[in-house]
Amino acid sequence: MLSYRHAFHAGNHADVLKHLAWLGVISHLKRKTKPFVLFDTHAGAGQYALDSEQAMLNREYDSGIARLDDVEPASALLSDYMAIVQPMMEAGIYPGSPGLAARAMRAQDAAHMMELHPAEFPALQSNLASFGSSHGQNGSIHLHHRDGLEGLIAMTPPTPNRGAILIDPPYEVKDEYGQVKTTLTTVLQRWQNAQAVVWYPLLSERAKEKAGLCQEMVQDIAKLGKNCFKAELTVTENTPDAGMYGSGVCIINPAWQLDEHLTQAMKEACLAIGPDARFSLQWLKQEAS
Repeated sequence: MLSYRHAFHAGNHADVLKHLAWLGVISHLKRKTKPFVLFDTHAGAGQYALDSEQAMLNREYDSGIARLDDVEPASALLSDYMAIVQPMMEAGIYPGSPGLAARAMRAQDAAHMMELHPAEFPALQSNLASFGSSHGQNGSIHLHHRDGLEGLIAMTPPTPNRGAILIDPPYEVKDEYGQVKTTLTTVLQRWQNAQAVVWYPLLSERAKEKAGLCQEMVQDIAKLGKNCFKAELTVTENTPDAGMYGSGVCIINPAWQLDEHLTQAMKEACLAIGPDARFSLQWLKQEAS
């Protein structure tokens, strides 16, 4: 299915969690001068105009990133995030994960951003055109019109083999949960030190069978044998009719102290998002490195 368009949800509470986690992983990779490679399996359009018809339909950014507009960050991760996002918001744009990564990575780093949707991919090309090979920095950004999970398997392990993966399907069909786990199983067998961020929705009983599939997927990921934790943001009570009441990220092979940095940033974000916002982080497997 290719009906999902992220423009309808750009800048919402799920984006805040997902993009803070992704930027946190990138920031830790940048602590060493060695280059790294990023993979984004569901890149979307790269960035989104908040005055577009899609974004204006439900104005989901009003209950997400717009709530952080007046925050003066105390945590380094939230400060880095807002340093990228605020100037773009002033121009009426919210960056997707490709736009965020393109602005955070260095000249020596590389990224592979994949998108299958026939309308989204040209938008991705246009929105990231200034970060192409002719650009002074970030010249190693490669855009692929292909299935992201298939592409991830085909292109890993990379050279150099230091890097990270972002997987955030729309989960329109229930098979996607199993596909994520199967893909990670294959990739981590060949690229054992890969860091991975897997985003997932938290769904109420209204979603029927899908409601429990995300937690089953997270449990399956924890069984892969790698250090990992899950971090979840809820914005309303999980009542039977709540729909998507929050979302989470499962982070595999996290860098040292990433859990602390993400917690500090998300606690600040929750205060801004509203009184019902709650953040939690739980290690699923943790061994001394």
